[in-house]
Amino acid sequence: MSEPAILHNPSLPNIYGPITAGQLFERTFTLLRENFKLFFGIVLILVGVEIVFGGVTAGFLGGNAFLMDGSSIEPASLGRILFLVPIVFVGGVLLFILIQIIQGALFIATRAKLTETQITVGDACKLAADQAGRLIGISLLIILRVIGYILLFVLVFGVLAAVIGAFGGLLHAVAGQPFSRGHLPSAGVILFLLMLVLAGVIAYLLFWLWLASRYALSIPAALAENLSVTESIRRSIHLSKGSRGRLYALFLGIVVADVAIAAVTVPFQLILKHGAGDPHGFAFGVIGILLAGFRILTSALIVAVMGVATGLCYYDLRVRKEGFGVVTPPTPPVPMAPAEPWPLPPNEPAGDLPIS
Repeated sequence: MSEPAILHNPSLPNIYGPITAGQLFERTFTLLRENFKLFFGIVLILVGVEIVFGGVTAGFLGGNAFLMDGSSIEPASLGRILFLVPIVFVGGVLLFILIQIIQGALFIATRAKLTETQITVGDACKLAADQAGRLIGISLLIILRVIGYILLFVLVFGVLAAVIGAFGGLLHAVAGQPFSRGHLPSAGVILFLLMLVLAGVIAYLLFWLWLASRYALSIPAALAENLSVTESIRRSIHLSKGSRGRLYALFLGIVVADVAIAAVTVPFQLILKHGAGDPHGFAFGVIGILLAGFRILTSALIVAVMGVATGLCYYDLRVRKEGFGVVTPPTPPVPMAPAEPWPLPPNEPAGDLPIS
């Protein structure tokens, strides 16, 4: 059953959209700024569990699991690894479930704030946890579809590369240039291969961008319209078809943010790696703590932005394609003309007849 369109005042603009790509980011950061405790409280649940899970894993692997010469494995370390495998598996499954709940909770919180409804972190997480089965089913089905598309992409690109390579080898043989171990391809061939690799990388990134935008609205559709697993995915494909500009802008913005974060953190990671063996490495420890805190904050911000912006995109596309949230003023009733009196027969008197 589709949720009803809610507007507090029909004279105000539609709170659900339509919005441009710039307005998408503006509204996202406005909601995050005005409801900081709500959205970051939801995200920090996930971040805290990840920190605990990573700390437990690192604690079990903290010893010398492998001998430095690599010739054998210490018995104690082997037992530790065998004990850790089921813990990692169970923890990974629970973490996957928690990720789906957090995604649902972010959408529920976004929907509540659009309609100015009071909601807490616990309420949003509880409502999402009640739908955890559907959310997990959606994510698993999307993963299977993505794997299938990746295999198809690799197959097509491999066939294309084999055809181009065979064609290049044929031209090489026709030109009368024998193959030899010391023979190097010409500058033109090297440039062509580099261009081919670059085109493959760009095509792969565009392919991932298309996949992400294709399925990004599945969880919002499931929660907002109470759809099944397959219906939610089909609904996401239908809504995003031909109208993925804002989704593309969102995911490209996330990619740019990731690249910027990597540009900041990678030099510090190299410094930490270089000073790992320093006996007086207090400064490196401080850098490591600051770097870990920076990663936590940036990852929490990215997750929150993704959750809120995806919900806004969902409602924006429903407004554009279905007029969601638009209140049509009632049509005034058309007044009916007064009924005319029924005409009397021509030879019949108008008054009452006398009583004889």
